[in-house]
Amino acid sequence: VYRVHWLRTKALRDRWAEELILVEPEMGWTLECFLFKASMWLTRLTSNGEAQTEGHKCYAIRQAHMYQELAKHAQAGFI
Repeated sequence: VYRVHWLRTKALRDRWAEELILVEPEMGWTLECFLFKASMWLTRLTSNGEAQTEGHKCYAIRQAHMYQELAKHAQAGFI
């Protein structure tokens, strides 16, 4: 009985150890993704020149701002 509990506890500890190894890179990937999406929307804003309507420009600015805010909150939350 004790051996079974020990094995279950060891497996649980090993899973948490693996999770700790993965969490730090995942936090960086999340931040990079938000920053990439923000720059992508800013690029879309300037790439088509005058072909865009005011609505398209406004939407692109809102999306870029949203992803910049997500990146800011993610960075603050990960520290």
